[in-house]
Amino acid sequence: MTTTYPVVIFDGDCSFCNRSVVFVLRNDRTETIRVCASNSSSAKSLIQQYGITEDLSKTIVYVNNNKVYYRSSAVLHLCKKMKSLYPLVFLFIVVPPLVRDTVYNFIAKHRKKIIKKEYTCANVTSKFRNRILD
Repeated sequence: MTTTYPVVIFDGDCSFCNRSVVFVLRNDRTETIRVCASNSSSAKSLIQQYGITEDLSKTIVYVNNNKVYYRSSAVLHLCKKMKSLYPLVFLFIVVPPLVRDTVYNFIAKHRKKIIKKEYTCANVTSKFRNRILD
C-alpha cells in the first residue's frame, strides 16, 4: 500500500484512541490525514511496507512522507497539521524524546481508565468516512 497522504495507525479497541482519532479528523486543517485501526488490512499493509515492529496496542504510529513516527513524536507531528493553535504544540519537539515518551507511556498505560465509556470510530459523521481506511 503506497500512501500519498498521512496515515495514523491506532489501537481500534481503545475508546481513548478512537476519540483521539476523531479529534484528529475534526481538526485536520489539510483534511488529508487518513486513519486505520491496527488490526485493519490497511494497517497490516503499512506495517509490512515500513517494517513497523512496535506493539501497536501500546502506541500510535504516524506515517507521513515515507517517515514513521511513534508515541510522542507521532502526536507532535500530527499537531503540525491541526487547526487553530495546535501546531504550536510541536514546539515540545525540543524536549528530549525520553522525557516526552515517559509522559506518553504513562497516558498510554492508563488510557483505558481515562475514558471508560465505549466509543468507536463508527460514531463519526459521514463527512469523515472516506478518511477511515479498512
